[in-house]
Order: sequence, then C-alpha cells, then structure tokens
Amino acid sequence: MREKRVTGGTRIIGRRGERAPYIPTVGMGDIAFLLIIFFMLTTVFRAERGLRGVILPKAKAATRLPQRDIAHIWVDKDGVICINDKIVTMDAVYVLMERKVRINPNLIVSINMDKNTKYGILAEIFDKLQEARALKVNFATIKEKGG
Repeated sequence: MREKRVTGGTRIIGRRGERAPYIPTVGMGDIAFLLIIFFMLTTVFRAERGLRGVILPKAKAATRLPQRDIAHIWVDKDGVICINDKIVTMDAVYVLMERKVRINPNLIVSINMDKNTKYGILAEIFDKLQEARALKVNFATIKEKGG
C-alpha cells in the first residue's frame, strides 16, 4: 500500500480512489437532544421530608407561603429538631439559620412543630432565630375543613 498526497489535504490510501474511513456525525445533535429530554423527564427532584410522625396543629384560616425563600424547621413531640432533613441540636439551629439568612436576607422560616411539643422548645427556637436575625417566622398548620 502506498500513500500519496493530493492537494487539498485529502489522503488517498492504497488503490486509486479509495479513501480513509469516514464516521458520519450528522445525527449526533439529535442523539444529544434526545438524551437531554430523557434525563429531564426521568429525573426526580427530592423534596424535603422533615421528620416522620409530626402532627401539625389545626387552624380555621391559613394562607399559603411562596415556594421560594423558605427554610423548614421540623420539631417532633419528643423535641427532636430537623433542618434540611438532618437532625440537629438546639445550638446548631443558630449556626445553620444565621448562615442561611446571610445568604438570603428575605428568608422565611417555617416551623413545622408537632401539636404535642412542649412550649419551652419553641421558645428556645425563637431565641436562636432571633440571634440569627431570622425574623420572618411562620407556623405550619393544617387547615380545618369548612373553616
């Protein structure tokens, strides 16, 4: 086999007129587009779960919070505190919320607290939120039917 240069940069290999193998890439854009659509449709966004077994108090009137700029604090009846699906101590409430408020000054803190939790725990959480300058606080409730 002999190799011969032709003007224009094309190489002819072996017999006259035989060219090097060519891989078509015309359909690559279509394949990439289909893969993007596939991953967009099959991706599941994990929502914050909080603590299991928290029974929220009932309210006659309730308003919905916006979906953005919200941090959830979950407290069960035994006083276990959960932020961002992680169980934390009372001292960690200040640290985490102070960091969140520094990043987003418009942050709204939603407290999801079991109706049988002792009030002293709520008072401590309020103190930590006040220290962290998280002053926009909301209590999560279940709206009573007919109210």
